[in-house]
Amino acid sequence: METNESIFDILNPRLMELAKKRFVKPTDIQEKAIPEILKGKNVLVFAATGLGKTEACMLPIFNKLISDKHEKISTIYITPLKSLNRDMFDRLFWWSDRLGLEISIRHGDTVQKERTEQREMPPDILITTPETLQAILPGKKMKKHLSNVKYVIIDEVHELVSNKRGIQLSLGLERLKQISGKFQVIALSATIGSESKVANYIGNAMIIKSDANRDIEVNIRLPTPVKEHEKLEERLFIDKYCIARLMEIVNLIKKYNSVLVFTNTRQTAEVLSSRLREFDKEIRQDVHHGSLSKEARVESERKFKNQELRALIATSSLELGLDIGAIDLVIQYLSPRQVTKLIQRVGRSRHSVGENSYGILLSDEEGLFESAIINGYLKQKKLEETKIHENALDVLAHQIIGLTIDKYDITVNEIFQIVKNSYSYRNLKIEKLNEVLNFLSKLGLMFVEPVTTKVKRRKSSWQYYYENLSTIPDTHQYRIINAVTNEPIGLLDELFVAEHCETGNTFICKGRAWKTVQIEKNMVIVEPVADIESAIPSWEGELIPVPFEISTAVGELRRLIKNKEITKDEIIKKFNVDEQSINKMENIINKQKRYFVPDDKNILIETYQDFIIFHSCFGSLVNETIGRYVGTLLNLKYGVSLQMKTNPYSIIFKTIGKPDDIKEILENTKNVETTIIESLENSSLFKWRFIQVAKRFGVITKNAYFDKININKIISLYKDSPVYEETKREIFFEKLDIKNAMKVFNDIKNETIKIKINKGLSPMGKQNLLYQFSEFLAPKEPTTEIFKAFKRRLLNTSVILICMNCGKFYLTRKVERVENEPECVLCSSRLIGVINKNAYPLLKIVKDKFKGKKLSKAEEKEYTTIRRTADLTITYGKKAVICLAGHGIGPETATRILARLPKDEKQLLKYIFEAEKLFTRTHKYWK
Repeated sequence: METNESIFDILNPRLMELAKKRFVKPTDIQEKAIPEILKGKNVLVFAATGLGKTEACMLPIFNKLISDKHEKISTIYITPLKSLNRDMFDRLFWWSDRLGLEISIRHGDTVQKERTEQREMPPDILITTPETLQAILPGKKMKKHLSNVKYVIIDEVHELVSNKRGIQLSLGLERLKQISGKFQVIALSATIGSESKVANYIGNAMIIKSDANRDIEVNIRLPTPVKEHEKLEERLFIDKYCIARLMEIVNLIKKYNSVLVFTNTRQTAEVLSSRLREFDKEIRQDVHHGSLSKEARVESERKFKNQELRALIATSSLELGLDIGAIDLVIQYLSPRQVTKLIQRVGRSRHSVGENSYGILLSDEEGLFESAIINGYLKQKKLEETKIHENALDVLAHQIIGLTIDKYDITVNEIFQIVKNSYSYRNLKIEKLNEVLNFLSKLGLMFVEPVTTKVKRRKSSWQYYYENLSTIPDTHQYRIINAVTNEPIGLLDELFVAEHCETGNTFICKGRAWKTVQIEKNMVIVEPVADIESAIPSWEGELIPVPFEISTAVGELRRLIKNKEITKDEIIKKFNVDEQSINKMENIINKQKRYFVPDDKNILIETYQDFIIFHSCFGSLVNETIGRYVGTLLNLKYGVSLQMKTNPYSIIFKTIGKPDDIKEILENTKNVETTIIESLENSSLFKWRFIQVAKRFGVITKNAYFDKININKIISLYKDSPVYEETKREIFFEKLDIKNAMKVFNDIKNETIKIKINKGLSPMGKQNLLYQFSEFLAPKEPTTEIFKAFKRRLLNTSVILICMNCGKFYLTRKVERVENEPECVLCSSRLIGVINKNAYPLLKIVKDKFKGKKLSKAEEKEYTTIRRTADLTITYGKKAVICLAGHGIGPETATRILARLPKDEKQLLKYIFEAEKLFTRTHKYWK
C-alpha cells in the first residue's frame, strides 16, 4: 500500500503529516490496530520488536487528544520498568511536542519538584509504572486529575500478567475506574503464550496480530576447547570449556559492531565480563545486572546505545527500551530455559522493519538437548502457557486498604463488586473476602462497622499502604568472600544464610564446594574445600524454570537418537544445530547407553555413596513436586532428614534410604497434595515465601531481616490465617506442578513410564552430582588452584615501606616488586617498617615521632608495632614483607612463621596461608 492511500490518511491532518514524515509507509500492525483503537475498542496488540506497535497504539490516541476536547491527565502509559519510562518518554516526546501535547514521567525516583509540578500543572500524558500508579491513586489533587483518564496503555504486558505485579495492576485499574469511569485499555506485547487469557485479563480485549512478524533465526553452536584454551586456564581462572565459549564470544564481538550477550545469572555475567577484560583489554564491553547500582546500569545502557561499547553482557534485568540502537547480534550464553526468553532476547537484534532478528546460542554439553528443543519450538512458534495468579490474598489485602483510603465510607459489598471486576478475582467468594477483612481488622489496619458494613481506615492504614506499594520481594543479600583471596565469589539470599550457613557447613557456589568460616555484617566468609561430593549445591536466587513440555521433549529426543529413529538431516532441519553439536549429542547418548539412557518414558535411579540420583525428564516444577513428595515419605520411614536438590532432569537425594524405597513410593502414590502440604511448613521454601507474604499483609515490617525474625514462632501463630493460606497458594502456583506430577505418577502405575535401578554412577549421574547448577566448572584439582590464587593475591598486595632510621623515606610498592634486602635510598638503612597500604594515617605517627612530638598511648603502641616490623625486615628481608602483607598477620605471627625457617618460598607461603585461615576463624573472639 502506498503512503498516499494508507491508514495514516484517516488521521487528523496535523498528525497525518507527521506520520508520513516519520514513516515511509505504515507497518502491517499499524494498518490493523489504528482503526480499531480509533473506534474505542479495548485491544491487545501483538507484534515483534521493531514493527512500530508503540505508534500503532499511540497514533490513534494522539489523534483523539488533538481532535476531541480533553482534560488533563487523559492518558496513562504504564511500563513495567523505570528505564522503559525513560525510553518511552523520549520516543513519545517527539510526537507530543510537535502536536502541542504535554507529556511527563513519574516513577519512584522522580524528584519532589517534578511531583509538585505534575500535581499543580498535570500533563496530557503521564508515563508511569504499576507501583507508582498505586502511589498516586489516593492523592487528593492527583485523584482530581485522574478523574479525566480516558485511555490506559499497558506496555510489555507479558512482563506483568504472570506475577503479582499484574494482579496489583488489574485491581489498581479497577480502582481507577471508580475515579474516572470507564476508559479504553490498550496492551502491547511482542510474545505471549496464552493470548485469549491475557485478552480477558485486560477486559474482553480484541486481539490484533501482525501478519508481518519478523522471523527470528537462532543458530546453536557448541564451542570445543583446543590446546590453546588449556593454556589459558590458569591465567583466566576458568575451565577450558568455558574458555572455548569465551573465545567464541571474542570472535563474534570482533566480527559484529554491536553485540548483546545474555546470561541466565548475575554471576555468569560478571565472570564473562571480567574474563573478557582480562583476555583482551581493548574490547569495549561492560556488564549489566540487577545487583549493580542504578547509576552503573543507566551508564552502561547509555554507552551501549551510543555505540561507545561494542558489547554489553547482561541478564534478564536489562532495562533497555525499544530504541536501543542497531544491535547486529544477540548471543545467548547457555540454554535460555524457555522459548519466550529466547524470543524476547534475540528479538532485540536488528530492529529495522523488514529485517529478521539473528542470534547465536552458545551451548555447553549438558544443555545441548534443551537448547535444541527450545530452538525447535521457536521455529514452530510454540510458546509456554501464560499462567495468571487467581485470588492472591496478600495483594487483595493491600488493595482493600487502598480502597478505604480512596473512599472513607466504602462498604463490604462495594469492595466485593470492585474486586470481582478484576479477571484475577472473578471467582472470589464473599466468605474469603470477609476472612481477609477480619484479619486486617485484627492487625489494626482497618475496621468494619457491624450494622452498616462500612469499612473504615485507621491511622496505620496509610503507613501500611505506602510501605507495600511493591509486590516484588525485598531480599537482603550476603556477599560470599573467599578467605583465601579476599575476593567476592557471589551472593546468597538471607534465607539460605539463616538456614544453611552455620560455621563449618559446606555448600556449592560456582561449581565448587565452600566451607563457612564465619558470618559478619553482610558477608559470609568461606574457604574452599576439595570434597565436593559432600556438599549439596546452594540456592542462589531463582533460576528460570524449565517447563514440563520442554524437558519431556528433551527426553523424547534422547530416545529418538538412542533408537536411531531420527537422522542428522532431520535434527539439523528441525532444531537448527550444527553437525558438531549433533555428533556431541550422539556421543553423549552412546556413552550413556552402556549404562541406561533416561528419557521421557524411562526413569533411571542410580546410587553413589549416600546419594541417590533420580533421572527424570519432567521439568523444574514437576521434579520439585516429585522430590518433595518422595522426600517426605523417606523422612517418615527412616526418621532422619534428607537433603534434596532438583533440576529439570534429575532429583538428587542425600539419604540413608534405598533406591527400592523410591521405586515403591512412586508405584504406590496416594494423598500427594496433602503429603506435600504437611511437609512444606518446615522447608526453606515455605519460610522464605511466608516472610514475603507476611510483609505484604503488614504482619512483618518491610525492612525486617530474616535472621532477626523468629520465623517458626510466627508461622505457628498465623497457621490458620490468610497469610498461611496465601503462602501455600503461591508456592503451589509458582514452584510446584501437581497436575503434571500426577500425570507422571499415573504413567508409572500403568507402566507407560518404567523405572530402572543401577548401582554406581553413569556419565549423566556424575555430571548431575558434581556440577548440576554450575555454568563455570572448576578445575578437578582445586587445591593447586586455590594456592595459586592465594599466592597471586598476596604478591600483588601493596604495602607502605618506611625507613625507621631517618623517618624521611617511604614508598608504596607491590610485594612482588620489593627487593630481597630493602633499604632506605636516603640513609642506606635496612631498618624498614612495613605498613598496610590501607593504614596510611600510621605514616603520620612515625613522622610525628621523628619530629619529637608527644604521642598518645595508642599512637605509641602503633609506633612500637611498626618498629617491630622493621626489626623483622632487617633480619629476614623480603620474606618478612611477604609475611606482613598477609591478612591479619602482625609482627608476632610473622615472627612465629619466620622462626620456622621455611626452606623455600612455597613453604613460606603455605605457613602464611595457614595463619590467614586461623585469623579468619578466630579474630571475632579477640578483644
